[in-house]
Amino acid sequence: MKRPYLKPREPSGMEWWTYLSFAAVIYVATIVSLRMLYPEKHLDWSIIDETQRTFPESFQWGVATASHQIEGGNSNNWTEFETRSNIEESGDACDHWNRWQEDFQLLEELGVATYRFSLEWSRIEPEKGQWNAEALQQYSDMIDDLCRRGIRPMITLHHFSHPQWFEQREGFLDKDNIGLWVHYCEKVFERYCDRVTDWCTVNEPEVFSIMGYFMKMFPPGKRSLRSTLTVMRNVVQAHGIVYHRLKQHNPVCRIGLAKNVTLFDPLKRWNLLHWTTSAALNFVWNGAIVRALKKGTMFGKKMPLVRGSLDFIGLNYYTHVLTSPFLPQTNEVNFPKRSHETMTDFGYPMYAEGLERAVKMLETLEVPIEITENGTADQHDTLRPIHLQRHVWMVSELLQQGHDIRSYYHWSLMDNFEWAEGYSLRFGLYHVDYQTQVRTLRQSGSIYRDIINEASQD
Repeated sequence: MKRPYLKPREPSGMEWWTYLSFAAVIYVATIVSLRMLYPEKHLDWSIIDETQRTFPESFQWGVATASHQIEGGNSNNWTEFETRSNIEESGDACDHWNRWQEDFQLLEELGVATYRFSLEWSRIEPEKGQWNAEALQQYSDMIDDLCRRGIRPMITLHHFSHPQWFEQREGFLDKDNIGLWVHYCEKVFERYCDRVTDWCTVNEPEVFSIMGYFMKMFPPGKRSLRSTLTVMRNVVQAHGIVYHRLKQHNPVCRIGLAKNVTLFDPLKRWNLLHWTTSAALNFVWNGAIVRALKKGTMFGKKMPLVRGSLDFIGLNYYTHVLTSPFLPQTNEVNFPKRSHETMTDFGYPMYAEGLERAVKMLETLEVPIEITENGTADQHDTLRPIHLQRHVWMVSELLQQGHDIRSYYHWSLMDNFEWAEGYSLRFGLYHVDYQTQVRTLRQSGSIYRDIINEASQD
């Protein structure tokens, strides 16, 4: 028998009100739960004495730099990108390649116990299979000089820059190129591992991938989500391979990578869309790499060599980003901030409290944490002293809570070429006059020197 057509009954006004009330209760309950589970901690710094801090005798104080940002005279993927993209060119930078002994004297004046720097692959292997003996020897001389000064070197093997010939082969976008980088890493490791015990394989794989293949701010200056995820996965896979290869050469050396932890917080903490955006960004920027190092999987791909491929994890911490679906996608960075926060020259707020969440995120990897970068862009050195004192105080608090933090490297020793932003931003404890190459200790540099001296007397 043919059933009669039944027209759906329209809900009554009372029923609509019930549905809406129920939805509102679910929405509010979800937001309240999120706010409780993921608090955004802010301290009243006016009642905190940042000079009250203690550190264990074994704690290491250092500063960090990167080859392309200070050496000058490079020819790599970045110099090609600078010309092609019509951005400020790195040029002579700080002329560190010729002035490294002078700059190492600055390290000694600060009293640091350790120095993180990167090797410039394009100097060492300017053409595929051609090794520059002079560059290899100069880096060797630099390592020897640091050791004579009692300063422990920490070497980064890839800090955003690599040879143009590697870029022309599509770099880390093509997984078949990983072996070329692994071979380079083995070459330099075998030469220097008798004097260098601490190694960072890769600096900030998420920044390298996202800025180069989605935001278009780094070479090769493309925008492709698929390429971004592929490069990130390949770089992390390359780290895992290098870790195991280098440990076979010298199991005593400590090998890790430097992870940038940027915290993405919802701009409006009562807006579920903002919470969703921050969760997605936190996963892509932070969670995916942490998961790969813990579980050996990334974006659905199994990477068994990556799981547990760490003797330490480097933490590069700068800020949190208040997120909504309308984040900027250009190099004109001007992020929002809370009303009480202070904006840095880079366009993001100072947020020392976030260091606690960053440490807790990375300590799930169950290896020691080295704070491999922390600093601020501040041309007039009015904010950096405050920034430095607050973050060092936070480190002291975290140590007293029992977190396994072994070192603090300030970024940076001196002003330098700040990638897409060129020379407009100044991160240095030493001011650099790029016309005369004169280095001048800033007030913040003196404060850092005093912090190191005080810590050594505790």
